[in-house]
Amino acid sequence: MAVVATPLGSNLVLVMDNGIGAGGQQLSVNRVFRDVSPNAIDADVYAVAQTLIGLQSRTNHYIERRNFMQLEDI
Repeated sequence: MAVVATPLGSNLVLVMDNGIGAGGQQLSVNRVFRDVSPNAIDADVYAVAQTLIGLQSRTNHYIERRNFMQLEDI
């Protein structure tokens, strides 16, 4: 069976520092920017993320790009 993946969309997620929990664990908060073009180049998405990080009051842990695909068998 052959499967074809069709891009549906993408989200940019900035995982930001949210302090230390009562048990001493590192807490984080996600800043999600929806509806990123699935055709956008990763380097361009990263550059936008760097600009957005500069506007945040919290420290950034890491950047995620979440791609959504529709899978169909042909």
